[in-house]
Amino acid sequence: MCKKARLLHGKITVFWKCSIVFYLSLHYISKIRIMTNKIKIKKLFFCAFIYIFFVTSLQAQGLSLSGNKESIEQRTSFLVFNKKSLPVFNNYFDICFELKIQDFNTFGYLLHIVDPQNNVTCSFTYTYIDRWSSAFKFNAEGKANYISMNFMNDSIKSKWIPVRLHIDLTTGISSLSIAGKIKHSASKLKTSTKIQPILIFGRRENLVDVPSFAIRNLNISGDNQLFRFLLNESRGNEVHDTKGKVQGEVIHPYWLINECYHWKKTLALAPKSTLGSKFNEKQQDFLFISKDSLFTYQVDNNKLSSTAYTNKMPVQMQLGTNFIDEINNKIYAYEINNLPIGNTTIAALDVPTLTWKAVGKAYTPVQLHHHNGYWDKKRNRYLVFGGFGNRRYSNSFLSYNFATDNWDTLKFKGDNISPRFYTSTAASRRGDFLYIFGGVGNESGDQSVGHNYYNDLYKINLTQQTIKKCWDNSSNEKLVSGEQMILSKDEKYLYVLRYAEYKENTYIQLYSISIANGAMRKLGDSIPFIAKSIVSNVSLYYNDALQKFYCVTQEFDDTTKNVKAQVYSLLAPPVDKAAIDLFLPHKKTNYIGILIATLFCIIVVLLFFYLRNKQKRRETISKDELINFPVQEVPTSIDPDLSEKSSDLVSGQKPTLKSEFNKIYLFGIFTVYGKSGRDITYLFSSKLKQIFLYILLNSEKEGVSSAMLNTLFWPDKAEEKVKNLKGVTISNLRKVLAETEGIELVYDKGYFKIIISEPCYCDYFSLIESLASQSLTCDELLSICERGQLLECINQELFDKYKRNSEDIIFSILPQELSLHYHKKEYKQVLRICAILLKIDPLYEPALFYSVYSYNRLKEFEKLFKTYAVFVAEYRNTMGQTYPKSLELLLQNETHNDIPV
Repeated sequence: MCKKARLLHGKITVFWKCSIVFYLSLHYISKIRIMTNKIKIKKLFFCAFIYIFFVTSLQAQGLSLSGNKESIEQRTSFLVFNKKSLPVFNNYFDICFELKIQDFNTFGYLLHIVDPQNNVTCSFTYTYIDRWSSAFKFNAEGKANYISMNFMNDSIKSKWIPVRLHIDLTTGISSLSIAGKIKHSASKLKTSTKIQPILIFGRRENLVDVPSFAIRNLNISGDNQLFRFLLNESRGNEVHDTKGKVQGEVIHPYWLINECYHWKKTLALAPKSTLGSKFNEKQQDFLFISKDSLFTYQVDNNKLSSTAYTNKMPVQMQLGTNFIDEINNKIYAYEINNLPIGNTTIAALDVPTLTWKAVGKAYTPVQLHHHNGYWDKKRNRYLVFGGFGNRRYSNSFLSYNFATDNWDTLKFKGDNISPRFYTSTAASRRGDFLYIFGGVGNESGDQSVGHNYYNDLYKINLTQQTIKKCWDNSSNEKLVSGEQMILSKDEKYLYVLRYAEYKENTYIQLYSISIANGAMRKLGDSIPFIAKSIVSNVSLYYNDALQKFYCVTQEFDDTTKNVKAQVYSLLAPPVDKAAIDLFLPHKKTNYIGILIATLFCIIVVLLFFYLRNKQKRRETISKDELINFPVQEVPTSIDPDLSEKSSDLVSGQKPTLKSEFNKIYLFGIFTVYGKSGRDITYLFSSKLKQIFLYILLNSEKEGVSSAMLNTLFWPDKAEEKVKNLKGVTISNLRKVLAETEGIELVYDKGYFKIIISEPCYCDYFSLIESLASQSLTCDELLSICERGQLLECINQELFDKYKRNSEDIIFSILPQELSLHYHKKEYKQVLRICAILLKIDPLYEPALFYSVYSYNRLKEFEKLFKTYAVFVAEYRNTMGQTYPKSLELLLQNETHNDIPV
């Protein structure tokens, strides 16, 4: 069977099994009438179909193996196949993979091939010779070298190189191909025409010398056999082939797909004034210009250096706008407006000599915040588009004229781009086209008219000077874009960073956008960002040499004048959440247990209706008897205890019960109840609370490494002191947790993790588990969120990501419930949902609409007016203008059934 046929057969088998499970589930559910919403069932079935057939075809990511820099126990060993069921290869044996050497100054084993039947053991090794060269060798272990190949270090450093080892079992001749070079062995391997090999990458028993390296796209084949490993697992020790079958095990793995999803902070700067930043791909470094020094950050070795200029910087930097000329190795700083007339507005820094030279004094009539700039190296000019200043949006194309020291306005034919700022640009490989995406503005250019969040794309022909509108897709997302995009190599997709600039504590999300139709996909996790100042900015770069995306953020505080610059990296190709969760362990379905539970529920429901009907009959009889029942006088002497209880009943009070046993609440005010029902939150000191919450929030995954705790909570302490502090803190935390049943802090394989089991309840864990099992109901989500937002009174950047994730979960579920409950006339439920949505986003209009409509239906006009007044005040404070929709208009829209979906 050919490779494609085997893959298709595997997918059809999986799909058939899933179809049976879905059919049985639907059959029993319809019989007992528990699930009535057939539309949701069909959607779930369709999603399963898409997942099985398409998600499994993800691109390979890779496995990183720890080597000699780690302790022997922590070095990685990857056993391919199961020793009890090793495949047999006939006539030839072929192993192909891509390799990246991550630690050069060392020696070690990359691969072991053990043939027990023929008593043959071979190894593939890497040897660092000197600063210029390295060698790869294929050996008969402990006997002789068969093949040796030398390479210059620069040709393989930080690069994925293809490797293929081929052994002809009929002749014993082997060949090794590395990075396009091929070499055959002079000696023959003593083996038979059949081989049943044990394959081990990295450490093997007593052979512990291992360089740090990574592999991906592993293919192992023989006559009529092929095993393919994408190595796209995100956690765990099991290795799957492309059919989804477990075909190997790794000890101490590091899955590279995590670097394709989780942004990694690689640099943080806190300069005293504004910075200008650009990435110089030719030199492989980031350049940060300040008023007196140049900061250089080398991305290949994560080194930051600072050197003072040889002369004073001619431009007084305010916004830090700049562009780079890589060919001449110059970086230009410019201020387009807001400097005194006659001052230098543009200057060039010669990077090798660190000498500034004034270039010109040109300026534009108004400031242009968040305009787009593009260095057109093909035409040796700098272009500017859009921007905001003096309460106006711009749609002009400007070009700096070096000869006349002037900003010339360029004229383009074709489609018109409405005035806007916060747009994002990307140029084609040849520099003939420029793409402009999104932005904020309006057709008139006047800020007082209001603004729109655009979701459109324009293609600018720089040769013919024409503009073509590619598409304009309506979207409810109110997001702006970073100043530049990245165009994919095939020029079919754009990568762009987007965020909500109207939120002070917001987050940045990477998107891929189809140039053909505008289809979008979220990639990677989010990056926290403080957007409180209009001067704050976000930039996206791509390093083709290291195959990495970089996000550079600059956060400005207008009050304190502080600046914070940070660099984040993400390995390419970036992946979405589905790729990370592809091989997550799933609990096996207990069908017998489900059936028993179902029968039990049926019995309980029938018993409930039987008892209720019986009680109604009794009440009917009692009422009939009460009509002619003689009235008796109340006795004058009453039991004091009875009187006290009656008083409680009359006043509506209920006896207090200790129901909060072994509970942990993360939503609202962080609260912990112990096994006695006592509130033990006070036992958590500030540091103890931070560490506990951080470990708890990460326990749904693999936990928190010991090294990460050191970095986050004791960054300035000596290693020995950190060890003692951490030990005392962990000990104290375990003592506090002992007050609650069902919660345990464990340490396993270098990671701390919180394990929660019955009878302990944690609202955050309950939410995550319900989401994973797709059993989360609206009522359950409301009961959790009505306590408040996640860690509501804990304002620390450490938890911002988790807060945003919880908000994303809420906004992915609750808004779609509004219309459903409203049309069912469940107005109280609608108001519960609206209260939570408006607390998270006070300017979320659908929540305002449904609140007004529901209060109107309930005739609660005082609450209606109050809700509208609060929204309008918040809108004025945030947007700086009056909310355009009057209360009368909203009520009129309801009358005409103009209700948002």
